[in-house]
Amino acid sequence: MPGEAMLRVANVGNEEALESIRDALDLLGVYYEHVGSEPDDDRFPQTAFFDVSYDSKEQVERALDGISEEYGFDAEVL
Repeated sequence: MPGEAMLRVANVGNEEALESIRDALDLLGVYYEHVGSEPDDDRFPQTAFFDVSYDSKEQVERALDGISEEYGFDAEVL
């Protein structure tokens, strides 16, 4: 879909950390969709993938910088 970017969040350690990502995106008010996780949605640690709107790329990266340190994951928008 045009106008989308992929948010990749590696080393998500538990459900609480995954929920913190969703909460941060909700607070920003940006479009996003969790498109999947590796190894799968039920095992941790995992790498989670979200589609986000391309025009919110910088906002998303800034918002996740702070919680990345708290939860120990690595987030980047591709």
